[in-house]
Amino acid sequence: MSETIYIDDDQQSVYSMKIADLLIRTVVEIEALSKELYYENLGKKLPENELYYDTICINHLNKLWKLDNKIVYVVSPNIYFDIQENKELKPLHKAMKRGSSSSDWNKAYQAVKHNRTKELHKGNIKNFLHGLAALFILNLYYKNTTIENITEEDRFSVDGSFGSDLFSVKIHRFDGFCVDGSFVKLSDYDECVFTETYEAQSKEKLINALLVITSGNITQSINKILEKQIKEKTTKGEPVTQEWIEKTKVAIHKELFPTKTYDLEKLFDEKFNNLRYNIVLNKQQY
Repeated sequence: MSETIYIDDDQQSVYSMKIADLLIRTVVEIEALSKELYYENLGKKLPENELYYDTICINHLNKLWKLDNKIVYVVSPNIYFDIQENKELKPLHKAMKRGSSSSDWNKAYQAVKHNRTKELHKGNIKNFLHGLAALFILNLYYKNTTIENITEEDRFSVDGSFGSDLFSVKIHRFDGFCVDGSFVKLSDYDECVFTETYEAQSKEKLINALLVITSGNITQSINKILEKQIKEKTTKGEPVTQEWIEKTKVAIHKELFPTKTYDLEKLFDEKFNNLRYNIVLNKQQY
């Protein structure tokens, strides 16, 4: 289509029989994938005529993975969007609903399928593109892609398009684990289709090192200062996030113990120059 239509912000309402057909074919694939993923992820067995792909299957998957928050970027060099909401999509938002509450691409699919003559204008570029983006997300979860045991340098070179010429998805870039092994989630975690994590041996090394760092009087000294800083932020009405707490602990430690052999910077230099990472699907496992 991009060879015959200059696809920009003003051209999204362009429609045709061909685009309507492509929208229908796209949503047929969404139906098939959502049903397979539903049963693969412990969906309740239902008669086929009651197994609706949106209100049953996508709804079930959304409860597991928060699909309605997942972002897809339109990155094709042949599409010329300037408006941010056209370049940054949440295609599965409301996709688990029916009627006027559903996503626009799903409403368009139902309309074109049941009354093509009257509703053909809904088979347009915008609805087709959003439907394709929804299918892209489901394909990634169906394929269950994992990138394992990569270096610090390689983790930032992983392409969020995962083979697509049209779309890209967000990868959650995390800062590490807390001493109890809990995962530090940034504010965009739910928007990401993939998330980074430490490879198993690297995670174990990190947690063991954090246990050393936070043991004994060091922890007591750091926590005393930390409590004061938390109180100050709270008084000012500023948010206190887990991410801020962990970074503040590091800063306090380096200020209190700049010359100690167990100082954080030296420990991390010695132990974590060769950390390895995995990039896995975000299934809300953290």
